[in-house]
Amino acid sequence: MGWAGLRWPAEGPVAPVGVAGSATGPSGRGDRPGGERLVLPAGVAWWAVPGAVVGIVLAGLGASIGYGLTHSKTSAASDLLGEAGLWAAMLGTALFVSRRYGSASLARDYRLAIKARDLLWGLVALVCALVVVQVVLAVFAGTKFAGSNDEIITQQKGHELGLVVVAFLVALGAPFFEELFFRGFLRTALRRRFGPHGSVWLQAMFFGLAHFGESATALGNVSVVLAMFGVGAVLGYTAKLTGRLGAGMVAHCLFNLLAVALAL
Repeated sequence: MGWAGLRWPAEGPVAPVGVAGSATGPSGRGDRPGGERLVLPAGVAWWAVPGAVVGIVLAGLGASIGYGLTHSKTSAASDLLGEAGLWAAMLGTALFVSRRYGSASLARDYRLAIKARDLLWGLVALVCALVVVQVVLAVFAGTKFAGSNDEIITQQKGHELGLVVVAFLVALGAPFFEELFFRGFLRTALRRRFGPHGSVWLQAMFFGLAHFGESATALGNVSVVLAMFGVGAVLGYTAKLTGRLGAGMVAHCLFNLLAVALAL
């Protein structure tokens, strides 16, 4: 299958848990709707719910600590500690599910890997994500539903250290932890029940909803959520078609770096 005239690498086989090195499950047939080898059992996606709850609690706690240290809700310290709490929950959920239900390997269970050619696929995915975002922005331009989620960047203008911290958060932290959680854990967990395409769109929906509240206006969240839904779908198919998370991480990183540059 190709994208922009290029041929995507096929997703390599991953043996089901307990049948190391085998290309088929106990029944002798490949356990894979849509051509992808499945590792995690159906139902583990529900662990995303307590993971999200813990993430919200830890993010609030971290932001509160940051506020106590700086007496500012918009300080880089508040952002850093808040995001750290959220990412800790994301990573913890992925690790817990992998150890309890999978092979205890993030590379095997979630395809956490990167190769040199992922730089190319990351650029292709970046272009597609930018096109999707521009379409959403054009649809809602001039309406009360137009919004932006770059406030975390713009509020650091004039604070060099704060800009450095935020740039690190959005360009390195977010691409790793969000790709691991949404495209790695959640997409893989949903795939057994909803198939290779349904799982991509479902994780994209949750990815979009995770960005609700980031717009400065309540109605502006409509365009923000839809834009991030589209980006999540692009990154989901990138993970599916390349067979690993590396290309999506590259695209996510470049996308966020571009957002930082445009917001300054």
